[in-house]
Formats: sequence, C-alpha cells, structure tokens
Amino acid sequence: MQATSPHLLRPLTLALALALASLGSAAQNATPPVAAAQPQPLNIAAQAAPQALQQLMDQTKLQLIYSPDLLRGVTTKAVNGSFTPMDALARMLEGTGLQAVGTGVNAATIRPTVPAPDRPARVEALDTVMISATRRREPVREIPLQVSVLQGEALERSGARSLADYIAGQPGVNLTDSGGLTAALSIRGVTTGQQTVATVGVYVDDVATGSSGPYSAGAATPLSMGLLDLHHIEILRGPQGTLYGAGAMGGVLKYVTNEPETDAFSGKVMLGASSTRDGGIGWTTSAVVNAPIKKNVAALRVAAFHDKFGGYIDAVGPAAAKDVNSGKTDGVRIALLLTPARGLAVRLSATAQNMSRDGLGLEDLDPATHQLVEGDLKRRLFTPEPFTNRTRLYGIDVEYDFGGARLNAITSAQDTSIDARIDASRALLPLLTGAGMPSESVVAKSRIDQHRVSQELRLTSRADRSLEWLAGLYVTRERASTNGGADATRVGGAQLNLLTSSLPSTYKEAAAYGDITWHATPALALTGGLRLAHNSQRYDDISSGLLAGAGTKTQGSSSETSTTYLATAKYALSRTSNVYFRAASGYRPGGPNGLKPSADLSVVKPAFESDSLWSYELGYKADLLDRSLSLEAALYDVEWKNIQQPIKSGAFSYNTNGGSARVRGAELALNWLPSKTWHFHATAAAIDAKLTSDAPGLQAKAGVRMPVTARFSMTAGGQYLFSLADRPAYAGLNLAYVGERDAGYSGSTSLPSFKLPAYTQVDLQAGIDFKRFSLAAYVRNLTDQRGLIYPGTGDAKVRQVTVTAPRTVGLSVSVPY
Repeated sequence: MQATSPHLLRPLTLALALALASLGSAAQNATPPVAAAQPQPLNIAAQAAPQALQQLMDQTKLQLIYSPDLLRGVTTKAVNGSFTPMDALARMLEGTGLQAVGTGVNAATIRPTVPAPDRPARVEALDTVMISATRRREPVREIPLQVSVLQGEALERSGARSLADYIAGQPGVNLTDSGGLTAALSIRGVTTGQQTVATVGVYVDDVATGSSGPYSAGAATPLSMGLLDLHHIEILRGPQGTLYGAGAMGGVLKYVTNEPETDAFSGKVMLGASSTRDGGIGWTTSAVVNAPIKKNVAALRVAAFHDKFGGYIDAVGPAAAKDVNSGKTDGVRIALLLTPARGLAVRLSATAQNMSRDGLGLEDLDPATHQLVEGDLKRRLFTPEPFTNRTRLYGIDVEYDFGGARLNAITSAQDTSIDARIDASRALLPLLTGAGMPSESVVAKSRIDQHRVSQELRLTSRADRSLEWLAGLYVTRERASTNGGADATRVGGAQLNLLTSSLPSTYKEAAAYGDITWHATPALALTGGLRLAHNSQRYDDISSGLLAGAGTKTQGSSSETSTTYLATAKYALSRTSNVYFRAASGYRPGGPNGLKPSADLSVVKPAFESDSLWSYELGYKADLLDRSLSLEAALYDVEWKNIQQPIKSGAFSYNTNGGSARVRGAELALNWLPSKTWHFHATAAAIDAKLTSDAPGLQAKAGVRMPVTARFSMTAGGQYLFSLADRPAYAGLNLAYVGERDAGYSGSTSLPSFKLPAYTQVDLQAGIDFKRFSLAAYVRNLTDQRGLIYPGTGDAKVRQVTVTAPRTVGLSVSVPY
C-alpha cells in the first residue's frame, strides 16, 4: 500500500491527539460503562420475552440478535439486583429453552439450547437486520417505510468501489454519473434532470455531508465514500424531512461505519487486483486495525485504503491518450470510542479521502442514431481533463443515557475541494473562429470549495410499548466558493482569457424537530412528526473576461421558513407481519438570484422559493414460512409542487419556480432462504413520473415524463453455499435490469430528450474461506453490455455520455487477525 502523504494525516493526527489527551484525564478514575462486563443495578419484571429483552437492551446497551419466532409465547424470569448484562440475560432465559451466545463486545445472539421437540425440522431463518434509519436501532421489518440495506462485506466481495457501484441496479434509485466528476442522486423519480439543490440527503453515521445551498454544487457532488470500514449502507425511500431536514425530499442514503470494540485486538488486511476489458489493470490495498486502549473504557480503530483504477476510455484527436479516465483514490479513517463513566459514551472520528482522475469516463454519442461517434470506449479530446476531489470529515458524538432517555450532542465539520478542467473546445471553437480568433482548444476551469459545520442536539426516549418520542435541535453553517473560467489556446500557442468568475456564498439554517409514537393497542402504533426550519443565504457573482464584456458584480440574499410533517400508522397483522400507511412531506430550500442589469423583472425574481412535496405510501412487511421468507411491498403517490427550475433572461440563466409533478410507483423486495445452502433475492420498482402542469423554465408541457427515471427496473440473484476441500465456499449470481428512460423532456430545447435504451447487467461472485485467509473472485458486467447511465451534455449532434463499465474480472485475498 502506498504511504499516506503528510498533509493527509496532519488533521487526523491533531484530532487523535486531542482525543487521547481527554482520555488520559478521564480513564484514571473511570467508572465502568453501563454496557461493560461489570455488575450494574437492574430491575426487569417477569414478562413476555420481547418486552423483557428490549428493556435489557435499553438499560445495558447490550446488542441482541434473535428471531422473533423464537420468542413466541416465551416468558422470561425477573432480574432484580446487580448483574453483568450477560449474567442477567442468562438468568432471564433460564428454563425457556433458549441461550445467549456472545458475538462480540456488548453483543449476543439468542439461540435454542436444543432443538424444540414439538417442532419439525425447518430451514434456516433469515437474520434480523438492525438499522438506525429512524434514529433508533430497530429491525428493518418494524420500521414503517421502505429501507434497502447493502452490507459492506457483500459490497467488498462484489468488487464495488464507489457510490455508482454500490447502488448499481437498485430499483428506483438513480445516479447520473458524469464520468466520475459530478453525479446527481435521486430516489423514486424525484428529479428534474437539472437540479441545483439535492433531493437526497447523504449521511455518514449521524453526520450530514454535502452542501445545502444552490450555489455550491451540492446537487452534483454526493459523497462517494470508498469501502472505508463500512458496516452497511442504508437507503431510505421517500421524504425524510422531519428527521433529516432540507434536501431529503426524495430520501436518504446513509453510510454506517464499524464502531471501535474495547474487548479485543483485531483487524484485517485485503489485497485485490482487477482487469477491465479494453482497459487498464486496477489494484486495491486496505487495512483495518481495532486496538483496545483500556478494556471497557476506550478503543481506537484505524482503517486505510489505496485504490488504483485502471480506466477504459481512450481519447482520440489533439489530446489522444489511452485509458484517460484512470486514476486513484486514497482514504484514511480514524475512530475513537471513549466510555469514561457509566452511561457516557464519546465517539470521535476523522475521515480523509483523496480522489484523482486523469480524465472523465465519457463517450461521444449521436443521440439521433444512438451510434458512438468515435467508436466503442473512445472520445475526441482537444485538451486533457484531469480532476481531483478532496474530502475531510470530522465528527464527535457525545452520548449520555439517563435511563429513561438518551441524549446525543453531535458536532461535525466537513471540507471538500474539487478542482477540474473540462474540454469546451467542441462548443466554443466555432464561435471563436467566426469572431476572427481561430484557436486550437478551449478549457473550462472549475474549483469548488465547500466548508460546513453542523451541530445537533437530540433527546430520544427509551423504547416503550406505550409511548415513545424524539426531539432535537439542528444548526448548520456553510460557506462555499465556486471559482471558474475559460481560456483559449490560440493558433500559435498564445493564451486568451475568455472568462473568469467567482461565486462565494453562505448558507445558514436552524431547525427544531420531533416525533411521538403512541402504541394505541398491542397491534396499532401511531406516529406524528414535525420539523420547523429557517435558512438564510447570501452570495456574490463576480465575472470578467472577453465573454463577460466590461465585467459584472452582483449580489443576492434570501431567507425562508419551512415546515415538514410526518404521520404514520402501523398495524401488526401477526407477530411476523404488519401493514403501514405513511404520509410525509419534504422540501428543498430556495435561494437568491443575483440579477444582472439586463434581467427582465417580469420573468425572474430576486429570489426563488423552496419547492415541496407530499408522499403517501401504503406498505406491507412480513417474515413468512417460519422466517425463511422476507417480503416487503409498497405503493406510493408523490405530489410535487412549485418545482425549482432554470429560466433564461437575456444571456443569463437564473432559478425560478413553476410547474408540478406526480410520481406514482410500486416496489417489491423478496429474500428467501429455502435451505442452509441456498439464498435467493429479488427487488423490483415500477415508476410513473410525469409533469402535471407546464414547466416554462424547462420548456416542458404537462403530461411529459420526468427524465432519467426508468418505468421499470429490477434485480434478482442467488447464492449457493457449499464445502470445497472441507472449507466453506460460496458462488453467486446477480442480475440487474434497468428499463428505458428519457434523457430530457419531450419537445424541450432547454433539456432535449432522446431515449436511453434499457440494459441488463449480470455479475458473478465466488469465494472460499480458509483458516487464516479468504479468497474472493468476481466478474462485473459478465456480458459486457454498454448501458447508458448519463444522458450527457453537448448539442443535437454529439452528446458526451456515460456508459456502464466494460466487463471487469477481479480477485482479492483477505487476512483477518
């Protein structure tokens, strides 16, 4: 693995030094934490097992995994006195035919002591997956919304290395990746194809990432986090405005990392290599170390990786080169867990990631014929297009458990810098020649710097069978600077400045939120939620150069108050199935327009407003066939109004509001474990997204389809577990189908449409676990399909588009210790 550069480690070393300094004073007289292996006062009455175990988890923070089927009809014994969590659990389970098996620090699995004599033999049950989507740790089946969970280990074994890989083929989830530099993430068709404010919130644990305002490329720069000690990824479908605030009107994507463990030293080293058809060789190295500092008091976890991407796009023309989209990504994550006193936990983290590419992964396409202009995996370049993306993310979460409620105080800081050069020759060279300034090439330069500090104070009640609540305050302060321009290289080599621009901006928001759940009956739970938020923004627009005339400087400011709501009803049909209804709203903040002197005030306003939507969802979740089959289904209707869109006035473009849209859809997810050796899964989504009124800024009429969203998409696959040379092995296949999409709006010249054809991608995985190491092999895009995933930019004759990567074969070896 390549050495990490000093500038990458400097802020991480500082954060670690501060954390260890605090540990030195706290650990000397530390009281064992509430979840440590030390006796603590407990008082849990004899009662039904599900309620008793929930109380034990609340009082001790012990993590329990179990099949709800096992607890059916089981009554646990009372515990009243001072016990360690595991001793208390053993006493509660006495005489029940169940036992607790430790699976790690503060974690255990509930299993039968012997096979139940009155039950026939059955197949293995699916694991209960615990997630934190609602800011509580709950089983997926108990949460009244659709959540997809992507396990980190499975992603690693499949060769996934970026956000585009993680969500590839996820039905109803779309990432229009513009060759690796920028991307727009959408869920359930909530996208206009030209958005300046994100519709999906991206989080790392409980820390918000990205930018909230319209002038800092937040909608085009969702965090693509490497597999940096990821436990899993959660995709929350539908608006999450009450808990996650602005920019989550379509949903939330949440990276969940592994937490340091205080009981044992452990780690893992992974080496991998891959080869892409007609492309370069890639390789990956990563390492994770978990080091207890003081048992049950503190632990440090460090993860690092280096990923070399071989590339597969060749450039022709004046800037001809092979594999121009090759590059590398380096990352480091440091996490420190402190539990210096009973009920108190402090989590500190620092993440650094550097990504660089030699160019964009785009191809030249004729939209009329769907033919590649320069041939397969080729594009014409007049000047190179290197870019870099640097991210730093720091967080501290101070948690205190009062017994009846849990308080979290979370502070985070984020710095992101993106530096890019884009070949603008195809568009501007004819204009320069016509103006008597013949040139060889034109390069557009862009540098985006984002800085964000956010703070959240959240109080969460303990899980209860009658009433549960959550309340919080949230503040974010953001500043950004978008600097750009364009330079031409004249025939003969002289440089000509065409444009220099600077756009500094600030965004501030304060919010209060909360929800309350009433368990009206043992089967019926009703939830209501509310979020009040106020934001203020300011920006300057400074430009000069040949294309700016005499140069301009404009300013704009805005402020706005928004309210979002949540109402759900969940009804348990049985112990293993429920139905729910969910009504939720979401919004995106508006912002200022810096009006030029030529702006027509009858067309454009000094500020544009927030847009908002309401989503109505009916869902069903069940564990069937003795919990060997998991089924989730949902129908939803999204009403989107006052849509943000661009509008032109003179030679300049601004933002405005207008038009409405309706998105109706259905989703299905299935997991089936028919035996100990077979596991099948399938998901599907059908989406009908259309404008319901004219959108003048998009030059689109009512009734036309919304762009880049497939009417139908699905995944299906299976995995077979077997023994090879007396060692456990596996082999699996995954198939993803993405239906036909529209690149833009029918009849629009602002975002013209052409068809993005349907495509299918097939992936294979296989591996074997030896005593001291594991081998994993994968094939991505087995049939070497060229699916169009980004409709691109350009003109009516040539569009620069992104296609699925060619067939890639990879092999990795992992060594745990």
